[in-house]
Amino acid sequence: MLVWALLVGALALGLLTSGALAGVGPLGLNLAGMAAVVLPVTIGLTVLEAGRYEATPGKLKLGLRVRRDPGGERISWGRSFVRNLLKLGLPWLLLHLATITATIGAGGAAAWVGALLAVAVPGAYVGSLLRGDGRTIYDHLAGTMVISTEPGRRFAAD
Repeated sequence: MLVWALLVGALALGLLTSGALAGVGPLGLNLAGMAAVVLPVTIGLTVLEAGRYEATPGKLKLGLRVRRDPGGERISWGRSFVRNLLKLGLPWLLLHLATITATIGAGGAAAWVGALLAVAVPGAYVGSLLRGDGRTIYDHLAGTMVISTEPGRRFAAD
């Protein structure tokens, strides 16, 4: 992962210093950043959670798996992608768009609304863990749940 981060950083620095990004506006840069950072991470998490182990390394170590709600079946690749895009992509996009609006754009009410959403969405995710069944909003929207298995168990029982 460190190698990938260094590669993306070196590529971005090379593009910036060469002037290749001179005509690209803030929105284009934001979309390029999303394609270079958020999309690969989202795909990686999707592969881990919908794949053989049904978990990221941290979940695997704690004995947690991501499954469908309410039946507990394995999640599909699409469902896992939506879950991870809501978990990572939406807050990232909101924060960057709010920052662009506040610093480069006109600012004003649009920047304040964007900043409020950029804080409110992750806050709602955390708050949803403290009430009800302990599932996040993105788990409800994706129709998934995190279940417990034996810690260290490599494969979830079917």
